[in-house]
Amino acid sequence: MKLHSIIPVLLLLVSMQAVCGQESPAGDDIRNVVSRYGQAEVMISYPGYDAMTRLAARFSVSSCDGLTATLCLSPRDVDEFIAAGIPCKLIVPEERKGFHTASSVAEAMRWQSYPTWKHYDTIMHKIAGQWPDFCRLDTIGFSVQGRAVLVLKISDNPEEDEPEPEVMISSSIHGDETAGFVLLMRLAEYLASSGGAAGAGLASELVSELEIWINPLANPDGMYRGGDTLIYPVRANSNGYDLNRNFPDPEVAAPPPLQKETLDMIRFMEERRFALSVNLHSGAEVVNYPWDKWTRNHADDAWFNAISRRYADTVHLWSEPGYMTLLDNGITRGSNWYQIRGGRQDFVTWGLGGREVTLELDDTKMTPGSNLELMWEWNHRSLLRYIAEALTGIKGMVTDAETGDPLSAKIFITGHDRDSSHVWSDTTGFYTRLLPPGTWNLTFSCPGYKTYVLTAELTSSSPLQVSDIQLEKDNQDYPQPPESGLLVFPNPSDGNFNIMPPVAVTGEVTVTVTSTSGALMKHYRTTARPGIPVECRFTGLPSGLFIVSVRREPNGPMVRGKAVITQLINR
Repeated sequence: MKLHSIIPVLLLLVSMQAVCGQESPAGDDIRNVVSRYGQAEVMISYPGYDAMTRLAARFSVSSCDGLTATLCLSPRDVDEFIAAGIPCKLIVPEERKGFHTASSVAEAMRWQSYPTWKHYDTIMHKIAGQWPDFCRLDTIGFSVQGRAVLVLKISDNPEEDEPEPEVMISSSIHGDETAGFVLLMRLAEYLASSGGAAGAGLASELVSELEIWINPLANPDGMYRGGDTLIYPVRANSNGYDLNRNFPDPEVAAPPPLQKETLDMIRFMEERRFALSVNLHSGAEVVNYPWDKWTRNHADDAWFNAISRRYADTVHLWSEPGYMTLLDNGITRGSNWYQIRGGRQDFVTWGLGGREVTLELDDTKMTPGSNLELMWEWNHRSLLRYIAEALTGIKGMVTDAETGDPLSAKIFITGHDRDSSHVWSDTTGFYTRLLPPGTWNLTFSCPGYKTYVLTAELTSSSPLQVSDIQLEKDNQDYPQPPESGLLVFPNPSDGNFNIMPPVAVTGEVTVTVTSTSGALMKHYRTTARPGIPVECRFTGLPSGLFIVSVRREPNGPMVRGKAVITQLINR
């Protein structure tokens, strides 16, 4: 269902007043709720597609069903909303001392209540400790208030970086959207316990063939705002920023400062280059796929639609009638709903070359403990099948035909790829290109090597092809490596640069990009070879001057250079 309409401002205000059905609350009433509970939710009439897009650029939209929309106001934007004079209904939270909180770790691991913060930390350690052959606990980073953002790696060799597709599943980037938090802890236990188990079926296959990373709680400060217990969680982080509007977006004229949780997540995802990911939310019941920020289709739009359809259709086989039926019977292209900027889904898909969808699990943002079992029963099969999408398409290694060294190559489908939909092999040479059945011509390119075109045939009965690619060196002339400093060319550029460090700073290197004020913008590892430029794709960055640093790992020398971006990529 497309919600396109244009309503003049006067009619918009009248419509809002009619749906709200009462006089709008006083500004002080809204401020008092924000002061007491950390945020305020206000319901407005759905104002039409264009007006909704404008509102979503100013305020955080937590739900929208085509009749009404709910905005979530933090201490940062409450005064701006009040000044706008938008008719609304204030939603006052119910009084409580806790929210379906477990009294012990054992009770929490029956998955029908919520753990305290200490219980959550214990549960994550417990899962990793109980199945060490299939599970390892890691840390993405730390929140503003110092809480660990935990993640479990589940694979048949969790201590190794194997040539396997990597999948990322995370939840609760909005701290008051709770269903996915418990669902993913339970999924982690289910997968870890299935590793190597006879009769475990699909779950065991996933553990054997993939590297699965599960992050149940991306915003711990928001969820545990009150301390150790879930009482009045908030959407934003402790600085009042909506973390799912905080990822780099070059088309935002005045982007908000990247928060610590955002920077840590970007660094974590850039280092691993996930082939497939999903971000769990609540506030609706729908599978949302790219793009959120553009009304044009992603190059893989048909594929995104198909995997979303498979998720929702599997849900419908196991759920009660009426669950996950919003918009197109439970799926939507994000911009058909309403447009947002700075979302993780589009950043991962556009900026990192990944494939991510947003899964909205429950109309109720804070799912009662009594309904958590239903969330599992209705969704866990769909989640397993979603993860299994990473076992389709084309994968393999890209290496130097002479030496066997791994290569970081660009993999592009001519006539198909656009808007950064191409993929890259990682520092180990491994690549994954998720694709539906069909005939595909993939071009492999790497500076210093001849291009190679692979023709792949995928069918519904053979949806995966493994193809190792060996690239031959070419005789192309490149600039001489600098004796010091970092050569950056072409410069200025639209965001696609080549960089060449001195010979002493080659091998495995870390590339870091910062603004002139010192803000970290990008941080990832790659391979630099003597005399061969390294292709850098600074997607997601606005026009301006940036400092590029290259350090040889693990503790080698570092060089710096300047890069000027003059226009956006893929415009």
